[in-house]
Amino acid sequence: MNRNIDELCKDPLFQLNLAIWLAQAQPASDFYVNPLFYKSGLTIYSISPLLALPPDIRLTIADRLECQDGARPDLVLESTHANRKFCLLECKATSFGQDSSTSSQARTLLLISGPILSEVLGLGARGQNNGILCYLTRSDQVQLIVSTLESLSRGIENLNLRTGENGSFGIKSDQSAILIEYSNIIKDFLSLIESSPVKVLTLEENTDPRPIYFIPLDPNLQQTKEEQEFSRRILCERILSHIISKLGEATVPFELNFTTVELLNSATFNLYEIWEDNDAKKHIRKLVRYFLENIKVNVNEPLKDCISYESQKGWIINIKDKETHEGILKQVMKFKPETLDLSKQIDSTQIELPYYD
Repeated sequence: MNRNIDELCKDPLFQLNLAIWLAQAQPASDFYVNPLFYKSGLTIYSISPLLALPPDIRLTIADRLECQDGARPDLVLESTHANRKFCLLECKATSFGQDSSTSSQARTLLLISGPILSEVLGLGARGQNNGILCYLTRSDQVQLIVSTLESLSRGIENLNLRTGENGSFGIKSDQSAILIEYSNIIKDFLSLIESSPVKVLTLEENTDPRPIYFIPLDPNLQQTKEEQEFSRRILCERILSHIISKLGEATVPFELNFTTVELLNSATFNLYEIWEDNDAKKHIRKLVRYFLENIKVNVNEPLKDCISYESQKGWIINIKDKETHEGILKQVMKFKPETLDLSKQIDSTQIELPYYD
């Protein structure tokens, strides 16, 4: 078995993007990723929302159960069937034990997936909607995670509190495909239309198996240094491509304004706007600022004067004649994101965030 594919299967960013792809409408045949979730009536409700435990639950578990006041599942899926259900999905590279720091987050998510789910999501009274907590990980980690979830659930139930259903999806590869596995509990709860395992992605020789990432970078996911650098480069390449496209189609004279939100929506297929992890988004905005400042630094004089930044407008490219247009376009097209040191941490004390996103 290809070790690189095995490593990819445990990459949380790959897992997250695969899950998003599984919930996308695609052609009935000739799809790139088999849309198992979409075909089963599951859609994306939210990306990385902060879900808080109600005050009475926090009071009940105080000094009795190690939990967080709130937690962010990586993805929340919603069933479109008449019986409205929700899946809290958490991506993990490896399993964890009940005494690990991750278990505190897991207990919180187990509680949230229970009868309090409707209240936490702001959808109605307790017990109105049913939930399930699912982890998405490499297949060889599934049983360990399931055992931990069972143990954590028993601890919660000992306090006369209820959890939702729980389980774990497993990702594995064979010689020709990446497959996803799941238990009958998950299959029945989410009304998945295919029995496990399901082939979701075909592997082709000498081809990068990653699908196009909807979210190319999430700084809160645990990745190797190499994976983080790759993710940052993809994000920067998409932003650069958007800028080049707008420059190329503009008619002289013109002034182009690029806000951070516009650039990041273009890089995430508009998922940036519904991504609710503000800390992650803040980090990425700093990276965008760092990237755009480097583009300006590498543009030759006097073309630098064509690029500026204003707090209320964002980044501005002002072109008055054809010669300047051709020059700035050529300079921007020559810039290569891989020439940047994308391994460095972006220090918030060194980069001032834009006032206007």
